[in-house]
Amino acid sequence: MQIKKKKQAEMFLNTNFSAEMNKAAIYKNNFLNGELSSISEQMEGKMIDAFNYASLNYTTKDSIKDSLKDSLKGMAMLGTVRFHSVQTPKYLVLSGDDLHLFDTDTDGEISSYFVFKPARLLVSSITEISLEGTIKAYARQKGDQVKAFRISLATDENLIELILFSALLFSFPNTGLSTFSLNVQKNLEEIIIGNDFLKKLGNRYPNLRVSGLVA
Repeated sequence: MQIKKKKQAEMFLNTNFSAEMNKAAIYKNNFLNGELSSISEQMEGKMIDAFNYASLNYTTKDSIKDSLKDSLKGMAMLGTVRFHSVQTPKYLVLSGDDLHLFDTDTDGEISSYFVFKPARLLVSSITEISLEGTIKAYARQKGDQVKAFRISLATDENLIELILFSALLFSFPNTGLSTFSLNVQKNLEEIIIGNDFLKKLGNRYPNLRVSGLVA
């Protein structure tokens, strides 16, 4: 682990992140044509400008129950009848002015699909959250520069709150996708993809702009 951390630190010191951000489309397409091809299939030919991983924002059993009740009511206003009550991978996809949210089941298969239009995104918000506990532990797997955010997506009644990072990370253990990769290049690509998503989201919606990105 110490060797990995040393390699990660060297990567940040030696990487021209402005140049790497110019490769974001290449890195994004490599993922979408490979391990995340199911997202491309679900989009059915729609443009994918950027994407990121996301997790439900909860920490205790009581808050899980309460937030999910609220989420179910809110999602129903989007024409949705189901949102998982356990932590499963979720994916945010920026396509034009729309933000698509994919939920998966416990087998990792995409099971629900929501679309947030500009009217909702304009009244949504995003805030950086402090790196503590498990959030910090997961962020550090991709290096010391990774940040965590809470995005609150507006529905007709309640907000849907998700945790996302400036890298491809979930805030819970997930065996389906590698978090603890020793592949420094792959980690770099995942950081670029996460930063690219946040940058493009903020460019489209100033209220969803964040600071401190790598480039």
